[in-house]
Amino acid sequence: MEKLSPEEQQKIQQIFNELQNYEAMAGLLRQQMNLIANSLTELSMTVETIKTIKELKPETEILVPIGSDSFVTAKLATTDKVITGLGADVSAEQNVDGAKQMLEARIAELGRVLEQARQELDKIGKQIEELRPEADRILIKTKEK
Repeated sequence: MEKLSPEEQQKIQQIFNELQNYEAMAGLLRQQMNLIANSLTELSMTVETIKTIKELKPETEILVPIGSDSFVTAKLATTDKVITGLGADVSAEQNVDGAKQMLEARIAELGRVLEQARQELDKIGKQIEELRPEADRILIKTKEK
């Protein structure tokens, strides 16, 4: 087994540190992308629910989830307004079309953010792939006579 020169030892340590950092960044990006995807799913379901509510008549009985797969029966007082979150734990009553439009704008924005995260993950993947051959070359050298 050939011993690495101090420069090669330093280089391999630098490469391993960079690989570790890139892997950590990729992991965080994947987590962020999962959260965004979950938000997109929830927003899409909300938009579909608002569309359905708009088609109903006031006083229509509906089932309202209260958690743990449990529901209560309720009657819709109105079908032309909903209360939607505006952010920072603030909600406001809006007409269904305005609420739908606002939620669709959020969906579009989160779609852009998700695409940016995908592009960043691709860049990190390419950087990892660029570093691996150099690390492999140095490690192979240590296994040779």
